Amino acid sequence: MHHDRGWVTVVVVFTTLLLIAVAPRAAVLAGAAAVSASLLLSWAGATRMTVVLVAMAVLTAGLAVAGSLRRRFVPLVVAGFLAALTVMLAVDPESNSLAVLGARPDGGGRFYGIGNQVETLLLPPVLVAGAIAGTRWLIPLAALALVAIGWSKAGADGGGVVVFATALGVLGLRLRELALTPRRLAVVAVAVVVVTLAFVGLDAALGGSSHVTRAVGTGPDSLLGDLGHRLHLSWASATDHWYRILIFLGCFAVLVLLGTIGRRRATVDAMIAALVVSLLVNDTPVDVIGLGALGCLALVRWESVDSRPMRRGAMTAAFALAVLALAGCGKTGVVKPLPETVVGTVQAAAPGKAIFIAQGCGSCHTFKAAGPDAQGTIGPDLDKLAAYAKTANQPLPQFVHESIVNPDKYIQKGYPKGVMPKSYASLSPADLTALVAFLTKPQG
Repeated sequence: MHHDRGWVTVVVVFTTLLLIAVAPRAAVLAGAAAVSASLLLSWAGATRMTVVLVAMAVLTAGLAVAGSLRRRFVPLVVAGFLAALTVMLAVDPESNSLAVLGARPDGGGRFYGIGNQVETLLLPPVLVAGAIAGTRWLIPLAALALVAIGWSKAGADGGGVVVFATALGVLGLRLRELALTPRRLAVVAVAVVVVTLAFVGLDAALGGSSHVTRAVGTGPDSLLGDLGHRLHLSWASATDHWYRILIFLGCFAVLVLLGTIGRRRATVDAMIAALVVSLLVNDTPVDVIGLGALGCLALVRWESVDSRPMRRGAMTAAFALAVLALAGCGKTGVVKPLPETVVGTVQAAAPGKAIFIAQGCGSCHTFKAAGPDAQGTIGPDLDKLAAYAKTANQPLPQFVHESIVNPDKYIQKGYPKGVMPKSYASLSPADLTALVAFLTKPQG
């Protein structure tokens, strides 16, 4: 199913653009609808590309329209979605990791919880729900959103907590018709830091454990180092190809256009503030700014459906986003986790290393033999496998094999149960043997 991801993103973008043009009240719910559709298809076991693409378009549009039929019910719809998402992530993390949107076990990304893509898709529906419900219900809605996004047993997205807290803080100011002065923004910033630290601290105190709680627990130096590392990754990601630079700059121009045409809009101001923060704390800038520009366009249309001048500006922005979506996804298709041609002798000399890299193991684990990119801290340090096997009183090869196919059998202290997907048991016997060999007798 993961080979469909690039085209699924294109389908979601164009479905949302269609809704923006013909059903703007539904367009703002498209992100939540797309995530729901993705999880439903994963739960149903749909894997054929044509079925997945058609179903994603139909379900995204249908769920978005259904959820927007009664304006006063939109906050309840979004709240129900957030509650269901929290339960789904906590109870059935594998369906999330195998879905065509969000976290994934291949391609080097984090394979559980909520990633930057889903985080950005969910901003517009949450902001619209807050705007409709009003300031009275903003805090309960914010609490529900932060639990879904940041709880270590659900979204486990520390950057998302900061982003959503910023968005809802700015929305609260704008709903009170207060200008966004430097002083008020500074107050929001302090509140965001306090809320984020309190949330992560409470999560850790209740037994939660994730890369977020460990990073906060190690002190400010670790947090600053992590922020610097993310900024470095963001720059590298945004500038590694000319078309990424073009997409980033094009979407930035769209955001400037949307932020300046017509009157100031509460949800759009909140969305732009959230995107600025997201670009600082997250490490996939093209995803953030691309889907963020799409979300801003939906919010502009939602807030100004009867404004003709706005409609012309929004349609110009929509056309630009459509061109950028095709440039970014339609031409190159899906980037596979393992290239068809591997430079050197990695596959021939160390097939297990190629599998390790292809499955994205280094994004969660440290393992020196896999190269400089294998420095993840989400899971146990694989350079200590021999010590772990000794503690478990198991032969090293058997311990490693069991840990791959049944990851909950041996849980190292300080790491939560149920984080690593059980999908690696589906590796072919040859691939599994090669991976075990590489981990127990690493080769260059």
